[in-house]
Amino acid sequence: MYFWKIDDQTIRCLINREEIDQMGFDINTIGNDSVGMTEFLNAIVRNSKNYISWDSGNGIQNYVARALPSDQFLFTISCMLPDEAIDRDLDQIKKMTTALREKISEERIDNIYKLSGEEKEKEFEALAKDLHGVCAGNPQDVQQGEDEMKEAPAVPKAQASETTEDGAEQIDVRPHIPPQKILFSHFKNLLDFCSLLSQKYFVASRLYKDNETYVLLVDFPLEMENTAIISFLITAEEYGGECSNQRFDEYFLSEHAKVILKEDAVEILHYMN
Repeated sequence: MYFWKIDDQTIRCLINREEIDQMGFDINTIGNDSVGMTEFLNAIVRNSKNYISWDSGNGIQNYVARALPSDQFLFTISCMLPDEAIDRDLDQIKKMTTALREKISEERIDNIYKLSGEEKEKEFEALAKDLHGVCAGNPQDVQQGEDEMKEAPAVPKAQASETTEDGAEQIDVRPHIPPQKILFSHFKNLLDFCSLLSQKYFVASRLYKDNETYVLLVDFPLEMENTAIISFLITAEEYGGECSNQRFDEYFLSEHAKVILKEDAVEILHYMN
């Protein structure tokens, strides 16, 4: 079970089926039982107090439940009163409106009207990504490198380099980038990074927490182009990740750190934000 705070009156809980069973609840039945769900959510709130400090004095006002891969579930629980929640949303809408005016002006749209062909498609895609970024609550400038993450350019897997004495071509085999360890100091940066990834980047991955550092272990498939892998790593760094030059040391982490996501970490984090 893992908790983190969205704001002073809202938390998220990542929990797996086994942990729910250990709490004495059946996830297959509480979804259709309002009383059972209330008891379960209250149990989560009580448990959260052992890990984080937040204000649950108003009682549970709203919740969202989402099923994730690998028999894991994400619960967002808010104790914010309805009027306060609306005020918070209005504040966010004001920020979005300001960001929309700054990033998607009428002049920019008019200029796209005047274009044609590939240039028009490219500019429209850039505008659509900016719109998505604003609506997702990221009014700041879109990070450089997101375009690369959506579709990294292909490169030849091997190239003929020379000819041997018997006339056969000598092929340079592309060296594959080994598994990588990426360190994040802030969980939100990790979430923001994974949320922008397309499905082609849902690589084998695990997530650990070592003291206050989140450690994402990624193992890239052999067929994945090095350009795509490098783009993945560069963009992770733009979101505050540190690509460690230390050895992969998963055994050390499994012994000394807390495992948060045992598998499919990138995919699960993508859908959590």
